[in-house]
Amino acid sequence: MSFHARNGSDFVGLRSIVGGRRQVVYDALSGKRVLLNISNTNVTNDDINSALKEGINARNVLGGVFAALKARNIDVDFAS
Repeated sequence: MSFHARNGSDFVGLRSIVGGRRQVVYDALSGKRVLLNISNTNVTNDDINSALKEGINARNVLGGVFAALKARNIDVDFAS
């Protein structure tokens, strides 16, 4: 699942990585990229999908994604 902001300047998506872990990917047209590891293994993809849909419509997309994930008790940490 992935989403682009209406103005085309931001992208968020969910990807699976080694070991079945999941990451949220945020890319901005400005070149900024943020990877967030989903800490909770029991969170459904539907919950994450709902948070990403909500966050992509925020004025500050990355802040909106953080807020939407937090509202659903989905813990994330920055990937190294």
